[in-house]
Amino acid sequence: MFAEQVARTPDAVAVVSEGVELSYGELDARANAVARRLVGLGVGAECGVAVLMERSAELVVALLAVVKAGGYYVPLDVRYPLAHRRSIVGETGASVVLTDAGLRGEAAELGLTVLEVSGAGVGEPLEVSCEVEGLAYVMYTSGSTGRAKGVAVTHADVVALALDRRFAGAGFERVLMHSPHSFDASTMELWVPLLTGRRVVVMPEGDVTALSLAGAVSSFGVTALWLTAGLFALVVEEDPGCLAGVREVWAGGDVLSPVAVARVRAACPDIVVVNGYGPTEATTFVATHTAVDGASVLPVGRPLDNVRAYVLDAALRPVPVGVAGELYVAGAGLARGYVARPGLTAERFVADPFGVPGGRLYRTGDLAKWSGDGELVFAGRADEQVKLRGFRIEPGEVQAVLAAHPGLEQVVVTVREDVPGDKRLV
Repeated sequence: MFAEQVARTPDAVAVVSEGVELSYGELDARANAVARRLVGLGVGAECGVAVLMERSAELVVALLAVVKAGGYYVPLDVRYPLAHRRSIVGETGASVVLTDAGLRGEAAELGLTVLEVSGAGVGEPLEVSCEVEGLAYVMYTSGSTGRAKGVAVTHADVVALALDRRFAGAGFERVLMHSPHSFDASTMELWVPLLTGRRVVVMPEGDVTALSLAGAVSSFGVTALWLTAGLFALVVEEDPGCLAGVREVWAGGDVLSPVAVARVRAACPDIVVVNGYGPTEATTFVATHTAVDGASVLPVGRPLDNVRAYVLDAALRPVPVGVAGELYVAGAGLARGYVARPGLTAERFVADPFGVPGGRLYRTGDLAKWSGDGELVFAGRADEQVKLRGFRIEPGEVQAVLAAHPGLEQVVVTVREDVPGDKRLV
């Protein structure tokens, strides 16, 4: 799909960041060069490539290069402890790590072949076969047993997201990429524009604040961006006008504040605010709701194209409208499962009694109910998982690490909100 887009619009701008502007043709040629080096190192179908890089235009080149080589990328956050990074590359079997010059030392500590992306030059297209159900990336989320879970997402999953009609409008002409590439929102920020001929705007390095957002929006003409619910509330409280000029802002990962929505809509009347809901296991988004003025509760909305949502009881029977049950998801975007975790995969990805034979449902662990007008309303969790600044956290994972300390006998981990809007693990 990307190659077809390059053929259609080779001179259109694909990526911009501070001091860098790459056309589709230039991005393609740079990614080809890195991909050829990866193939030379043995990367191919179902081969993982670790990516330890800061946010930059070169990061876009790197992620594209991995899938061009036929492999799947394994994003590593620079803030991860070394032991966690090693655990991830060990479980995924990655043998190569892509990095930039500033992180070469940290990359070398992984014990893999290190390949710097910058300075790779340009290259001709590769002839690499790519299966629709082949892996595109493996992204790790928190696990309840003290072991993180690697969610295996396929090319078909990514394409289903990128081609959803919600992204077809002019609002997604210039999309801001600021999320860590280890966070599933980056899937929308990267692949929605690149597979549909639009532009990726890479946020300059540094914290995302109202001031830095306003600067990026004005400097690069950003038209769409994603913020976690907590960050959205923070920047809107600081300066609701910082999003002036943006056509669509998507927010979620936690309960979205109607007060924050009202404040930004008052300051920027033309902006569209979308409440986006979805787990990593369903490729970023399951359902969306366009916020309207005056709402006291924001539903998570209606399912995306070719996605089916069910609110079920403990016996997998649909519950009536207005009654809370557990939310299950089927259809487009459903991940393959968890890497090297067949038991957990079988527990969370169950047989679909409502679809075709062999179909699967993903058990989200979220409680929801259907509203009278056919929208999903979030109603809490069915287990102990919590959301903090957009990240899913299993308290059990933190407890397991703390309990290993010889000075601790008993451990309890919970979320407290002593200051409104400031959630912390305690």
